[in-house]
Amino acid sequence: MPLTEDAIQVGKCYKTRIAESYKVLSITRGIVTYQTLTSPLRINTGIKAFADAVYKEITCPGQS
Repeated sequence: MPLTEDAIQVGKCYKTRIAESYKVLSITRGIVTYQTLTSPLRINTGIKAFADAVYKEITCPGQS
């Protein structure tokens, strides 16, 4: 089940069903800027599309 838009927060990491993990860098006027945990490239998408793509929050690398 996808997460709700309200559940997406800056600085948190999320997992998709295809085993990809993302870290949210910013949310500005409904646009989420994130990066995969394996690449430094930044990606922008709408918050609804992002929330539909992820299904759970995970611990970001380096955090305990």
